Order: sequence, then C-alpha cells, then structure tokens
Amino acid sequence: MYSFRAIVVMLIFSAAVYYGMGMLGLTAAHSDPLMALAGAVVLLVALIINVWIYLKLAGEHPFKWFKE
Repeated sequence: MYSFRAIVVMLIFSAAVYYGMGMLGLTAAHSDPLMALAGAVVLLVALIINVWIYLKLAGEHPFKWFKE
C-alpha cells in the first residue's frame, strides 16, 4: 500500500511538472538550445524529486512484484 500511494503522488507531481512545462512553452521549444537545456534541467530536478517522494512515502516497504 505504501508503494501504491507513493506512485500515485509521483504521478500527480509528474503531471503537474508536465503541465507547468507546457504553460511555459518548454515542451515545444526543441529548436532553441537554451529552452531545451532549461527543459532538461527541469526534468532532471523532477526525477530527483520523484525519487525523494518515493523514498519518503514508501520508505522501508519496497514494491513487491509477486505475492509470496
């Protein structure tokens, strides 16, 4: 249950980041090197925050692929 909750929060956060990038025009700025670099930095920071969210919410209860 902890992993499921963490994954849901990560999906919500990722959707918010994608929405914010769309509002700033970073999703359609592939030809401008500075905008592409800014988008890459935003995605890298979002990835680090997603990992932090998962570790804080799931903590000591890792995701189990198979029931034992």
